[in-house]
Amino acid sequence: MEVLVAMGIALIVGTLILMIIVQSSGVFTDQSSKVQRGLNINEALSQVRLSVKDAHAVASSYTDGADTYATGEDQLVLKVTSIDAAGDMIEGISDYFIFFKDQGFLRFKTFPDPSSSRKKSDAVLATQVTGLHFQYFNSALPPVEVVPVSASKVRISLKFSQTNIATSEANLRND
Repeated sequence: MEVLVAMGIALIVGTLILMIIVQSSGVFTDQSSKVQRGLNINEALSQVRLSVKDAHAVASSYTDGADTYATGEDQLVLKVTSIDAAGDMIEGISDYFIFFKDQGFLRFKTFPDPSSSRKKSDAVLATQVTGLHFQYFNSALPPVEVVPVSASKVRISLKFSQTNIATSEANLRND
């Protein structure tokens, strides 16, 4: 009889421990996913911010074959000074960086001038993007929103869900 009671208690305790382990595993997986999403948001915003700082102007548009990218609330076209093989700037020649939302992805494309040593690229900076918004400001204090080609500062807002919104801003290069 005592053996049956001990086995029953052991069975109940074992079941409770198994339930706790399963629930903890689910919570860990969920939290790890949120942390990774946060890191992806920060990395994507950092890439946009660095590109804005490298740019000398916001371009109104860029055309590559049949594709035209136009700067606006949901796309950003940056004009960046081209570089030679030594990494030095080539004055008067520009490459173009483009950021836009393509379905649920934040995309980044590079279109170098033929004389530039930059490589043409097409990269995904973030996934599960539900919203992308650019705002353009002048250098006044406080900054005033302006048309994109007159901007000296760009603000980007990325939305990943109803509750995950990240915003960053950067000034254009002042050469």
